Amino acid sequence: MSSFADIDVRVTVSAAVIETFRSLLSMAIRPMPAEPPPAPGIRRIAGTLTIAGKLTGILNAQFTVDFARLLAGARLGGAPEQVGSGNEIRDLVTRITAIIGGHLNSTLNDVGYPCVVSAARITEGSDFSIQSPSMDRFERYAFSKDGHVVIIEVGLKEPAGADSGIDFRWPGGAGRIPPADLQKLEALDYGHRLAAAAVEGFDSLFSLKLERQEPLPAAGPAGMRCISSVCFAGDATGIVSLHVGHELSRLMAANRLVREPGEIEGAGEAGEMLAAWGHIVGGSLKSALADAGLRCALSMPFFTVGSDFQIESLGLDRFERLGFRCDRHFAWVEMGLKICDRMPAGAHPAPAAVPQDPFQAEAGPSASQVLRSAPEDLGLGLLLDIPLELTVELGRTKMPIHELLKLRPGSAVKLARLEGEPVDILANDVLIARGEVVVRQEKYGIRITEITSRMERLRGLK
Repeated sequence: MSSFADIDVRVTVSAAVIETFRSLLSMAIRPMPAEPPPAPGIRRIAGTLTIAGKLTGILNAQFTVDFARLLAGARLGGAPEQVGSGNEIRDLVTRITAIIGGHLNSTLNDVGYPCVVSAARITEGSDFSIQSPSMDRFERYAFSKDGHVVIIEVGLKEPAGADSGIDFRWPGGAGRIPPADLQKLEALDYGHRLAAAAVEGFDSLFSLKLERQEPLPAAGPAGMRCISSVCFAGDATGIVSLHVGHELSRLMAANRLVREPGEIEGAGEAGEMLAAWGHIVGGSLKSALADAGLRCALSMPFFTVGSDFQIESLGLDRFERLGFRCDRHFAWVEMGLKICDRMPAGAHPAPAAVPQDPFQAEAGPSASQVLRSAPEDLGLGLLLDIPLELTVELGRTKMPIHELLKLRPGSAVKLARLEGEPVDILANDVLIARGEVVVRQEKYGIRITEITSRMERLRGLK
């Protein structure tokens, strides 16, 4: 096992960025020796994911919106101005972030630090910063393509014993069905759990009274605000975020540090106090999921500060949003959650239905209702036991017949694929993923680093 200080983050991240741009976008991007000075007011989009397990940390991939639009246009085979509502941009940034995070996760697992990565979160705006307090290592890299700059930030911390007993490494854990207690999962009241942890944690940390606000306030904090987020990953992945305005964050820090609100300088101290609160609330939810039999690792909290930004978490199934009041100040708690796809259907929390009448919301179907579907509702279940032929393709080449006839035992065939390049994974001759070769106990396997998009899979069926 390598020491924490020996992990070469720069080499891993640089190789991942260069390879991702080459394979995903057919573009060459190069590392920059020095980061250019910041340009205020430029609209940016950032993909953020967290690392949890034997190590905990955060990875940010930041682009200008103009460059992200250019990349999305190139990916879709059109001009940047043809990229529409922004979903294509967010999806692409999410994918790039996930691939880079997957490479970093693989490196950490290979050197003896078992960990998992969370789903990526998207932040977009012209005025925001994403920080994670108390990191043992923090590194920032810049890459350039035709005058456009990409910034990758990585923070890592080696917590004493945190989640060190959870091992998600191949082949022992990630593919099995978790031994979850479905009744506990179905009975879990996420809103009540979050509200209780938020109120109790607020009182214990800041000696301030927080009250549930119902109905939910129409709008979140305006102006300068701070959002603390903590992610969990494993058999369930998700995020818990706490939103407060600048004044309330300073009041919280002042009470905790026994100072006056006016003595709190900058967002650092207030952010750290908010991060501590986020860890309590996220930890409560993680404990409930673990009590139901799901393996989850909790990340260190991170916080986003600014006045002009919005946040979106993609690929999650269940959402909760709660409002609170502290004197004249408001606070919001949000949760996004996805139970792993390997769980039986009844274990997945059903998302709330969109009400037809805006003044009368109706709850979505419960897990037990999902299990009691009508016999004629055949669904996808009938197809799940159909066997598929899975093929791993190291590479291809073309040669004339006269060269083919010269092949003998010991002949070397040159493939049209570079050493270290991801191998293709095909199901019934359709490309579904890419991965890298791993060896465990003298047996070969493939660690998946990228899942192909739905459009790519559909093109492969033609």
